[in-house]
Amino acid sequence: MSTVKKTSAPRRRSPKSASVPPSCDTCAGTGETATAVRVGRKSREIDATQTALCLDCFGTGTT
Repeated sequence: MSTVKKTSAPRRRSPKSASVPPSCDTCAGTGETATAVRVGRKSREIDATQTALCLDCFGTGTT
């Protein structure tokens, strides 16, 4: 009678943690920036601001 060699069970590994991408420095992770409003032919700035998408991260908040 021959003996059958059992294969060893695979080692269990801890799941890898999802790496968090660094937040964008320009928008501080919000995805929006505030820009000054310009009016008139000479493009003078007024005291109002408007929000716009961050051009560095395209609104995702991460680089």
